[in-house]
Amino acid sequence: MEGMGRMPKVLSKSDIEQFIELGYVRVEEAFPRQNALEAQKFLWSKVEEQGILKEDKSTWTQAMVHLKEQFTGEVFQACNTQRFADAIEDLIGVGRWKEYAVYDRNDQITQWGWWPINFSAGADKEWDVPTDGWHWDGMQRPHYVDSPEQGLLPLCVFSDIGPRGGSTLVAEGSHRIVARFLEKYNDGPMLDEAIEITNREHPWLAELTAVRGKERLQEGSRIERFMNRTHVDEFGTHLRVVETPASAGDVYLCHPMLYHSASQNHSGVPRFMCNRATPLKKRLNLRRQNPAEYSPLELSIKQALVRPLMVQ
Repeated sequence: MEGMGRMPKVLSKSDIEQFIELGYVRVEEAFPRQNALEAQKFLWSKVEEQGILKEDKSTWTQAMVHLKEQFTGEVFQACNTQRFADAIEDLIGVGRWKEYAVYDRNDQITQWGWWPINFSAGADKEWDVPTDGWHWDGMQRPHYVDSPEQGLLPLCVFSDIGPRGGSTLVAEGSHRIVARFLEKYNDGPMLDEAIEITNREHPWLAELTAVRGKERLQEGSRIERFMNRTHVDEFGTHLRVVETPASAGDVYLCHPMLYHSASQNHSGVPRFMCNRATPLKKRLNLRRQNPAEYSPLELSIKQALVRPLMVQ
């Protein structure tokens, strides 16, 4: 594999290959399960301030509860583990993370939040692949193919999430579509405009997001079309929608350009998670003189921009 001059500390070779190809990787117990559950206990205390009681399901009248706060208490700083930090650096490169401080609690205070707590979103309807909500992150800034602001998108999990339990849906391979879009539209589009154009221009995304015609596929066929089958586009990109089941303490490290969306929660178990950014010190470098210095994040974008010989 080009690049990767340093042996990874947490992720395996296959993990890194998955990130480059599909745009995400699951880090099991990135922070200890017990730490995650202690944080969840604190979050329940904030939810109960709104009259939603953990031990009284009759009070669970809101499908989604948003805690629009960021927390920095010790219970959350305990989730800043060396394993978590090392997994991030396995993908973005050593010393390139703007906020990395070996998670020294006297020097680096990480903010955790916001919190979309999914109690039962969409539980009143048959579970399906949504048309709405598909996006990548970065609402407040212009986007470039080498933007440093996001770094990675870590999906941090604080409850056990099973199938159809409200996990984030991700579109495998979609980061490659976005990389090609940002190379083509290199004047720094804002996110809403970028998503609108990308959805319209790419046939698979147009169908996923129902841009071309608002009619839905026949009931149930979206699961077959987008989850049970892999679509290969003209660039050879493999595209498929998948759930992200997890245990408390797991983190999904996602590519900053990866399409993702909320999903319905049919489990009856509230889902607790938040996402974060891992901003880089400098812009990505896609023209390094020493190939061994490319990070997996940079390699994923470089590979996306290479047109297959059959379509050149």
